[in-house]
Amino acid sequence: MSKTRVHSLSLHKDKFNDKSIGPAAALGGPLYIKKILGKSHYLIKASESFYHEITPACFEQTLERSTILDTAEIKKRLEEFNAQ
Repeated sequence: MSKTRVHSLSLHKDKFNDKSIGPAAALGGPLYIKKILGKSHYLIKASESFYHEITPACFEQTLERSTILDTAEIKKRLEEFNAQ
């Protein structure tokens, strides 16, 4: 059984903060969201200068299982971001 590697996005903080590429928002904890070409990407701030994408499934599981993140606030911020 072979697995296909799925490329995930990595952004330097300059690209992440570039509004001409698309809006971005901090959701809470290490979780962020950035819209690129009309598609939302879930990201984790991996260091002071890089953001790495996580899959939507990973994002959902994190919200479902976390005992330390304020998941209600994250969901609220996500809803506000998507309403833009």
